[in-house]
Amino acid sequence: MNTPMEHPLVLAYLDEITRRTTALPAERRRELLADLREHVEVALAEHGHGRGPVDDGAVRQVLDRLGRPQEVAGAALAEEGQGRPEPESAGRTHLTLGLVLLSLPLLVVPAVGPVLATAAAVTALVRIWRSPQWDRREKRQATLLLLSPVLVTPLVAGALSMSPIGLGPLAVLAACLAGACLPGIAVIRLARSAALLRADTRRSGGGSRGSAVTV
Repeated sequence: MNTPMEHPLVLAYLDEITRRTTALPAERRRELLADLREHVEVALAEHGHGRGPVDDGAVRQVLDRLGRPQEVAGAALAEEGQGRPEPESAGRTHLTLGLVLLSLPLLVVPAVGPVLATAAAVTALVRIWRSPQWDRREKRQATLLLLSPVLVTPLVAGALSMSPIGLGPLAVLAACLAGACLPGIAVIRLARSAALLRADTRRSGGGSRGSAVTV
């Protein structure tokens, strides 16, 4: 470890703030992180560590004085008028993400499959965009991933049709699985973000994110 800023606790702290402030303008987030780095360096230098090795205890003291990452990120978002996201109940979140997962299997239902799949996907997108627990960046990414099978599946199928194996049943299955992976990634990301938000809210007793979970 060459400098205090390379300490694992410092890196983890800054990484979490970076993740929690994706809704901030890029320049504002860079300024925030630069200010935090400067504060940590100055505080550790006052502890006599300078640019040499630093012990975990001193790092924890400095980071504790700065505040928890969710508090620092929340204050920065509030200053920009972004507000803090409010969590939904686990049941409501599971329903939204379940609709995402159902949209592709529903395609194979005879006759009405495409209609049911489209209805599930549209409903899921509406619920995602109306939800207060995900920021705009997460919603945009989820939208792109959810709609990606429309483009990815035929592209993969076309590529396989020109390969030696041709467009047989296994190739069709492979193309469908390739398209299905991307909405699955969206579900994993959204579920993880929602779970972290609920956990933060429980730890803070609701705090400035609201006294109750949205249901």
